[in-house]
Amino acid sequence: MKSIDRYLARLIAVPLISTLVIAAMLLVLDRMLRLFDFVATEGGPVSVVWKMLANLLPEYLGLGIPIGLMLGILLAFRRLATTSELDVLRGVGMSYARLLRVPYYYTIVLAAANLAIVGFVQPYARYAYEGLRFELRSGALGASIKVGEFTNLGDKMTLRIEQSLDDGRRLNGIFVHATPQPGQEASVTAESGQFLRTDDPDVIIFRLTNGTLVHNGPGYQAPRVLTFTNYDLPIDLPRFEQFRPRGERNIERN
Repeated sequence: MKSIDRYLARLIAVPLISTLVIAAMLLVLDRMLRLFDFVATEGGPVSVVWKMLANLLPEYLGLGIPIGLMLGILLAFRRLATTSELDVLRGVGMSYARLLRVPYYYTIVLAAANLAIVGFVQPYARYAYEGLRFELRSGALGASIKVGEFTNLGDKMTLRIEQSLDDGRRLNGIFVHATPQPGQEASVTAESGQFLRTDDPDVIIFRLTNGTLVHNGPGYQAPRVLTFTNYDLPIDLPRFEQFRPRGERNIERN
């Protein structure tokens, strides 16, 4: 490229990149507030907000690239006109077709990039975004247990935690009420506890420490009371509905 081409490329690049950054920041900030509110309402982890925003970036780029390119070219030639540089270039015999060579280069490259984003990246990203929304609503992302509130783990167990420490790795002041079989009831209070993984992805272990177990059933003359130091309580994770296949909406098709 000649020096004039490099000069035009810099004039176009500055407003182009600035427009893309500002537009992305404004759109992301607007959506971020709504996503934080949505995730907090559904009881999901905060980290999912960043994943959802990342899946929305291709859609924002698809909107911002044409606008940024138009503003970049307009502002570049406006500067040439207001500083009389355009008159000088025309005076030395440079035609408008020659001056438009760099804008055409930008247009071809960004049009190809926008086609790839809108035609291939955005459908998958939008589907992933809708999948995260579905998992939040269904609880498949592992909705957090709210401290001081009763949380239902499926249809047979209710859990309440008084205090959560170390990002949920240590739980204090635990109450569990379960109905493992029809007519049977089990209530557990424990000083502390923690969740542990098992080889079965549908089952987790809730290891309780320093507590009391009260078990009652139809054949018991009196409830059975057990005091324990450590007790492993298996919890069957509820089964969640599968998310729909991709392509149900036009924006998810490529």
